[in-house]
Amino acid sequence: MTGHITDETLREIALAVGPDWQAGRNEPRDPEAALVTPSLDEMAAAPGATQAQFRVTYARVGRHGGRSGRPAPAPLECWAIGADGLAERIAKDVRPYLASSDVEVHVDLEQMTGFIFAGMNNGGSFTVEQLAVAEGRDA
Repeated sequence: MTGHITDETLREIALAVGPDWQAGRNEPRDPEAALVTPSLDEMAAAPGATQAQFRVTYARVGRHGGRSGRPAPAPLECWAIGADGLAERIAKDVRPYLASSDVEVHVDLEQMTGFIFAGMNNGGSFTVEQLAVAEGRDA
């Protein structure tokens, strides 16, 4: 039979790429590794900008987060400057849950909701809460 994968083929693949090639996928993030402040690039682009702390609660992410009885990823709490900065943090947070490498996140801070697009597919949705605001100073 052509295309049949034998146990020996699987062992060869595991030896070539390592047995833990997917070890980090779909694992909860380490709370200690949480992003607590906007990136240096983001702060340099908007010196003195107002920062906000957000909590992002995922309804569903990809095929594995919040579907088929599996729990959605844990909420993300982070600081960001505006919707674009928050979208960047969400994209980084959800990437392990998505099969597609083409991830786009849309955040609507007026509706406090957002959507994740993975390739041409719906990659999930989430709600946003603003927890705190740090007023910027004029630069």
